[in-house]
Amino acid sequence: MRTFLHDVVWVAVYELGEATRTRLFQLVLLAYAGGIGAATWILVMILRTLEQALAGTLGVPATERPGAMMQQLLENGDLAQLVGPIIGAENDPSSILSEPVLGIWTGMASMALLPLVLLFSASGSIAAEVRTRSLRYLLCRTGRLEIGLGKLVGQLLIALLAVAIGACIAWGMGMILMVGNPPVELAVAIAGRSLRAVAWALPFAGLGLAASSWVPSPNGARAVATALLIGMPILAHQLDERVGIDTAGRIADLAGLFLATNSWPDFWSADPAGLAAAVGRSIALAVLYYSLGHVVFVRRNL
Repeated sequence: MRTFLHDVVWVAVYELGEATRTRLFQLVLLAYAGGIGAATWILVMILRTLEQALAGTLGVPATERPGAMMQQLLENGDLAQLVGPIIGAENDPSSILSEPVLGIWTGMASMALLPLVLLFSASGSIAAEVRTRSLRYLLCRTGRLEIGLGKLVGQLLIALLAVAIGACIAWGMGMILMVGNPPVELAVAIAGRSLRAVAWALPFAGLGLAASSWVPSPNGARAVATALLIGMPILAHQLDERVGIDTAGRIADLAGLFLATNSWPDFWSADPAGLAAAVGRSIALAVLYYSLGHVVFVRRNL
């Protein structure tokens, strides 16, 4: 068991190193960082507009940098209206508005963008090494199961690297463009929401690795993985329409548990038990999705 875990960790570190040395992936990380920066800028503009409107109503001067009237925006329900559509109808906005709103917003942006980063990275991982035959380098040292699980853990490390970059950008912009943000509290909020985003995005890494095992072409695997990602919410909607108390309805309800996109509201739950269940489900789905590709990978002639 120790050797197995050692090999998994070794492959994970190798996966992270190979990804970060790839110029194309560096551009993806740059795009992710730019997306987080753009999302932060949008929030600043929204808050500035809300505060200017509130200042006009109260007859007080508006501030150039938003943040001075957050308590008033909280009391009149503007912040609840802002975050309500993000967290889903199942959750009460007041349960999370004790956190800095920038932390909540950064979590939303990370959850929206990180699956795309992992899908891009993972779907090219196995396929690229199969095409160049460099996968034999790993096969000389360990087995295919260790390689597959190591690559999945490596995608987790990639996700942590991406959210760390995004968190630093969001925190820095929040401190510069806003007022009234407690530095430590904001950092803790952004870090907590970013880690939730990592857990939420992990199944999409498994999906990308599965596609990479099916299709021995990085671009082809990315196309397949993207199609599956787009198809998930469509399928989820169709299943929701068929949920009921009859046998077909119960099957539709059960099938929805295997769609990673359905767990979005669970990661906004204020209940620790609910959040723990959501994280456990994401890990299980990541392994399940990858296993669908492993049955092909284990038989592939390399």
